[in-house]
Amino acid sequence: MQVLEKKREEIEAKINTMSDFLKMEYLESCLKTIPDINVSRYCYKKLAELYEKKIMYPEAAKYMAKFGSLCVGSKEKISACVKEAELLIKAGSYDNSDYLYKKAMSLADEPGKFEIKRNMVNFYKQEAANFEKSNKMAGALKIYEKLVNFIVDAEKNDVRKRMLEIYKKLGKVKEYIKLKAELDKFG
Repeated sequence: MQVLEKKREEIEAKINTMSDFLKMEYLESCLKTIPDINVSRYCYKKLAELYEKKIMYPEAAKYMAKFGSLCVGSKEKISACVKEAELLIKAGSYDNSDYLYKKAMSLADEPGKFEIKRNMVNFYKQEAANFEKSNKMAGALKIYEKLVNFIVDAEKNDVRKRMLEIYKKLGKVKEYIKLKAELDKFG
């Protein structure tokens, strides 16, 4: 696709007239032909949004990572890391998302670290609930098994109880018995 525009404002005006897939193609062409960092930042962020909208989470995460690499301020970098982690969770890539949350926390101050961890836990819970609503118990279980390592006390017991129910539904007898014994032992 031919790119005649040179400034971000011109690109914004042009993509407002296009369908989503044309926007994607056009923005990718802009990245190849326009060397301006501000244009690149805009294109990467917009591409991440478009791919997320089309439920193409791995691609959205890829573009969010590229956007994050061009961020200068720590708040913007943290925000990009957290967003990329959320996209990876939606894509089912939990280990990579953990790395990104840790990276975001390393850039944040103490209150920021607490906020990032709280948001991460809430996002995991939300995704697990979405899996349960759509009756995808194996996906929910995978998230709960990941989540149980990040939380403590009453919250941890709640998650374990959810896991217990899912083990029962999935017919995972050994895991059910082991977790039931742990829960009975601790209260």
